[in-house]
Order: sequence, then C-alpha cells, then structure tokens
Amino acid sequence: MTATVAEARRLIGIIEKSQVPFGESAPIFARIKSQVDAGKELDIEDYEHLLGLVKKARDWDKAVESSAQTQPEETLPG
Repeated sequence: MTATVAEARRLIGIIEKSQVPFGESAPIFARIKSQVDAGKELDIEDYEHLLGLVKKARDWDKAVESSAQTQPEETLPG
C-alpha cells in the first residue's frame, strides 16, 4: 500500500501546522516532504513514518492546548 500524493500532502499540512519539534525525525520528514513535493507516492515505510509524525503532531497540539488552558494562578511558582 502507498499513500496518494494528495493524502500525503494533507498529512504533511497537519504536521507543519502543529509546529511540533521534530528532533531526530527532521531529516526523515524533509526527505518525505521532498518526495511528496516532487509528486511521488510514498512507500509503506515512509507512509507509516508520516502517520507516526501526524500522531506526534496531534499529541503536541493537545499538550499545547492543555498548557494554554492552565491559568497562571493555577500553577505553582518556581
């Protein structure tokens, strides 16, 4: 199974919108993004990696949202 280019672009958009820090996944994401930008479909390994990054991005967004909802007076000083 491969991801269509349109599906891969949608997933990349989710990842980029989240502004999740990539860490060691940055070069892999850059390689996958360049393949998609060139109009190439992803193989199963790259697609699964992209799905993992989407999960990480969604988790990141939830954490940021949760953090933003915490009022300053609710946090402990120091």
